[in-house]
Amino acid sequence: MLNSRTYTLWLLMVFALFSSDTQANAQGLTKEELDAQIQQNLNTPIACGCSVQDERDLDSRINSLYAILQEFQTQKQPYSGSKQTLTPAIRSTISQAVNQRINAVKDPKATVAGATTYDFGCFTLIDSAATPCLRGAIDDHESVHRAACDAHSSADWRYSQTVEDWIQEELVAYDKELKRLLEERNKRLPFCKLDPSAKKALQDIANDKEREQEAQQIADWFLGLFN
Repeated sequence: MLNSRTYTLWLLMVFALFSSDTQANAQGLTKEELDAQIQQNLNTPIACGCSVQDERDLDSRINSLYAILQEFQTQKQPYSGSKQTLTPAIRSTISQAVNQRINAVKDPKATVAGATTYDFGCFTLIDSAATPCLRGAIDDHESVHRAACDAHSSADWRYSQTVEDWIQEELVAYDKELKRLLEERNKRLPFCKLDPSAKKALQDIANDKEREQEAQQIADWFLGLFN
């Protein structure tokens, strides 16, 4: 694990790599100003992406999620307190209504990506089209379905659920996805306005911290085998 002196030296090396006295950066900052911007933003959350497409993807999916949640709430009302179990036909009908709401509000230029959590095996496959701004939220959503799957032992558990319970599971999953996307969108405002060199340096620092934490977790796990 890096000690404080080594880590400070490493930060200075990163600053030196992404700034110089003779070369101008994108915002026209001096080396001292760039170093100060990096230091002042060491605790600023790293945005998932700063492109126009990232912004479009986030806005489109967030708008879609509000519509999805509203539609599921509407579809839940007839089944409130009902013992009706979920059937493929009921699932398809409700899903079609939800998809109609999505199509009415989504940006046609936004990235479309989803995932499937299999009812047998409880594992998730996320679309390769999922961008960094979407992937985490998609997995947050699917984690709700994995937890529901893990709580059952039979392969056909899904269609032993009541419709109300299935809809409630979907509401929880989509709400969790929405919260993650709102967090990702909020991170863009401070981070994406920074100088590109500062953003790159901060991203590298964050990546290094993450690798250090992963290495520490592996070391702790290994040492735990002997305790």
